[in-house]
Amino acid sequence: MMRYDDPDVTASVVVGIIGVVVLFVSIVLLQALFFHMQEGEMERKVYSQSNEELRSLDAQQMETLNSYGWIDQSGGVTHIPIANAMELVALENAGR
Repeated sequence: MMRYDDPDVTASVVVGIIGVVVLFVSIVLLQALFFHMQEGEMERKVYSQSNEELRSLDAQQMETLNSYGWIDQSGGVTHIPIANAMELVALENAGR
């Protein structure tokens, strides 16, 4: 005769297996949803822009990287060309 406080091993195994299957399916579905949404974002942000817009943005960023200018004029914060900044960092760290 089975006591009522003894766990049913078969039921525990079945519930465990079902739980693992549900977890696996959930992870696969969430991964598929992520890739679908990521592709939509890439389409919206990158693929839909024309080549001229991308060239213009690239030229603007290169101009900022290779020029002097103000970031915050009232605070006295400027930006310098990236090549100069790399040289300054190399000189500062040369003695270490």
